[in-house]
Amino acid sequence: MKMKKVLALALAAALALSLTGCLNQAPSNNNGGGAPSSGGASQSGGGSASNTPAPNPDGAPAITSTEQVNMIWSHNAAVTTAGHRAAEKFKEAMEKYSGGNITVTLYANGELGTVPENDQALREGTIQIGSGTTGGLVDPSLSYFDCPNLVDSNEQAKAMMDRSGELYQYTEQVYAGIGMKMLSIVPGGFRETSSNKAARSYEELSGLKIRTLENPIAISYWQAWGCNPTPVTFSELYIALQQGLVEAQENAYDTIVASKLYEQQKYIINTHHVIMWSGMYMNLDFYNGLPADYQELINWVVAEIYEPFLYEESIKANDAALQVMKDAGLEVIDFTPEDLAKMREAAKPAYDLIRETVGDEPMELIAKAQAAAAG
Repeated sequence: MKMKKVLALALAAALALSLTGCLNQAPSNNNGGGAPSSGGASQSGGGSASNTPAPNPDGAPAITSTEQVNMIWSHNAAVTTAGHRAAEKFKEAMEKYSGGNITVTLYANGELGTVPENDQALREGTIQIGSGTTGGLVDPSLSYFDCPNLVDSNEQAKAMMDRSGELYQYTEQVYAGIGMKMLSIVPGGFRETSSNKAARSYEELSGLKIRTLENPIAISYWQAWGCNPTPVTFSELYIALQQGLVEAQENAYDTIVASKLYEQQKYIINTHHVIMWSGMYMNLDFYNGLPADYQELINWVVAEIYEPFLYEESIKANDAALQVMKDAGLEVIDFTPEDLAKMREAAKPAYDLIRETVGDEPMELIAKAQAAAAG
């Protein structure tokens, strides 16, 4: 695996070196560190075939800049996932509507590093784009995305993060504070519970020995629900279920299927306890150093192509994964709205812990957006 990463890094570096120069305002911390060098752009002096302004089809912003830019996008999802396929849509649209002036190089499945390594490379500017689940694992200041039982549906979650809303705008500022330009946050379904013990109501969760993230917030809400949360690394989870070290776990449907965890489980319990927020971010210095028309094109492609595709495909992927588990014989148990309300009320210790971490303002914005989304 290390050799594979070294080769990938060498290839990416060679690609970056093949470009002609850098933007006058290049990312401030593009200093190597094991990730590919920044794509950058060149101030062209005329004569290049790609200098012709790009056309404006399909409502895309007109492009008059001529700089050559390559963006390296590294993430940890598999190439078959909705997240990677959405990244491919972004790549295709950017290259098409920029008339070839902008290219995007994709690295999937952790090819360039782990999630923390990719996050660090993005902040330093050694890669330009990153994506994945947002929340406290990205930065403690984002822990308000870990609030349990915020909403009962993807539609409500989407309404909470409306681009014109205060919560979205506040989150843009938080990401800017850690060196990232937030381009998109899309709900991609819920973390649900799979188990070998049937829990047909909130009360029957009591005593459940469940594998959780090694995260104080996650541990606090499972404890509040009367369960016995047991942190287990994801790589050891299948064996832990197989050997009975834990009897339940919680993940998105497509993760449960892709990792074959359902093979060791009898029930899917739709607890809807945490939304899987999928974020897309760009190095802030890199974004700010781009010409204004390139920035406008990025924002347009994200809002009009990338984000709608990711939202719809994530729902389809989760529906397909649920069907796989049904076909395998797992019984699906749906918690009632009353059960979900009880979970939300009982999870107050987790909300208090999150408030201690992020302060009052985001928690007030979360509550306001939650009430508006619930209608």
